[in-house]
Amino acid sequence: MTVVLNIALLSLAVLSVLAALYFVMKGMGARSSINRQAYSVGQVEARRSSLVHWVRAAFFLLVGLIFLGIFAVRPLLSGRGATTEPTPPPPTLPAQVTPTAPSAPVVQPTTAPALPSPTSPPVSPTPQATAAPTGTPAPQTATVSSGVGVWLRGAPSTSGEQLEWLLDGTVVTLLAGQQTADDLLWQQVQTQTGVEGWVARDFLTVQE
Repeated sequence: MTVVLNIALLSLAVLSVLAALYFVMKGMGARSSINRQAYSVGQVEARRSSLVHWVRAAFFLLVGLIFLGIFAVRPLLSGRGATTEPTPPPPTLPAQVTPTAPSAPVVQPTTAPALPSPTSPPVSPTPQATAAPTGTPAPQTATVSSGVGVWLRGAPSTSGEQLEWLLDGTVVTLLAGQQTADDLLWQQVQTQTGVEGWVARDFLTVQE
């Protein structure tokens, strides 16, 4: 379709230029015949005919230039219009946090005290055994389980100072502090390097 249109524009431009040359020759012939006219009426008619031919030649020359201009400008306009639209980057999915189910409390069975029978002899008191001192219980630990990691903050808030970036799977020691802020339960923890801070409880998996 573009090739046919270019050929048509070029043909019209050539025809317009040829028509302009034809009327130029006609105008020059009419101008040369002015002096050959014997009467003033014939000279006026020859001048008018020469002027008409020159006007027609100028008109066809202008039309030919217009067609040539369109023929020359069309490739630039078509090249400018062919622009490729940028493809949008694929959307990134936010990291999903898997909530951990709270462990069910273990109910210890209670034994009822034995009632003495009325026929049994009185029980002699036995000395109570002294409880041996037990060792200090091991501190409770937890693992970071947010999928990518979590910030250890200096205060229990999302705007608290960022102390250290804890990668997913990092083991921390649980401390006694717990506070609620920014709709989150914050747990006070201590890293293996001794840094103490606060982490949202939703991103910790307590090790039993």
